[in-house]
Amino acid sequence: MKKRILVPLAAWALLIVISDSANAQGKNNIAVTGIKKYYFTEPVIANPSEGKIMAVKRNEVSIKAIRDFVEASGQTENIKWYKSDEGFMAYYNQNGARLMAGYNLKGNWIYSMATYNEDKLAREVRHLVKSTYYDYAITLVNEIKTGSKTIYIVHMADKTSWVNLRVCEGEMEVVEQLDKSY
Repeated sequence: MKKRILVPLAAWALLIVISDSANAQGKNNIAVTGIKKYYFTEPVIANPSEGKIMAVKRNEVSIKAIRDFVEASGQTENIKWYKSDEGFMAYYNQNGARLMAGYNLKGNWIYSMATYNEDKLAREVRHLVKSTYYDYAITLVNEIKTGSKTIYIVHMADKTSWVNLRVCEGEMEVVEQLDKSY
């Protein structure tokens, strides 16, 4: 249990979001809450002696992670690297989206995440969501890639409620719905 607490919030949310949806009521609600609060912004720097996340210079990052990151993203400037007990994370902005890539301590890619507005959402995903939730405005999208899977957490709102959807491989499920009257 202690090891799970030390996992960076983004990685923790990713693990729960991609978990089996059989426990949709419990685990997915926790993940969406974490994602909603986190929005894939840069982590809060904590005391390194406590085993938390800390900012590092590029020369302190696994060279394998840096090479993979540059090859995959094409980014070489304005990248902020962070280290935790589990690995490295790179944060950067590109074309109006906030992006993050996660690597283990050996420098192997684990996941990538992007946060952006509706206009950057893949057309087929937007169509799937809007065909059911046509009265809702898409306020934010979190795109998570791991292995061969791409998962979208679509945050939406209408006049009376907020809805967070999980879209993966053409399937859509509500993971959180909140009434604005509270």
